[in-house]
Amino acid sequence: MTAFCTAALSHELGHLAAMTMTGASVRSVKLTAAGPVIELCGDMTPRQELGITAAGPLAGILFSLLCLSSGSLYFRYTGLIALLASAFNLLPVLPLDGGRLATAALRSVMPEKTASHVLRALGSLLGFGVTVTGLRAGSVCSAAVGIWLAVLANVPELR
Repeated sequence: MTAFCTAALSHELGHLAAMTMTGASVRSVKLTAAGPVIELCGDMTPRQELGITAAGPLAGILFSLLCLSSGSLYFRYTGLIALLASAFNLLPVLPLDGGRLATAALRSVMPEKTASHVLRALGSLLGFGVTVTGLRAGSVCSAAVGIWLAVLANVPELR
């Protein structure tokens, strides 16, 4: 459990470092069904938002590489968890960071409402795919994660 918490902390510190560099300030931190959510004060430019969003997974990946290069079994284990958590967090499902990045990319080429529908459909398909794959592999946990992804994609209150 400490390995996961350390990996999650490295991710959130990446967001906070990017916020500091862009001059953003934190309004609140909430714990949701998708994990911690940091709310910012004021408006940001799309570029600031992209940088802050990408900084979390980037910090997690850099932390994982540092840990994986360690000789310690505990740090290699922590690095693997950080890498898997960062990869998962990059899935294009809101409110995950991948969903935020995908939203920004889609909004640059289509109207906001259309981008929202596309992202919701993509999240639903990913959730369905993970659920079916988990069931076929006999993994109830994987199937549950797929259902959770589909719910996240379709329930705005969880974003």
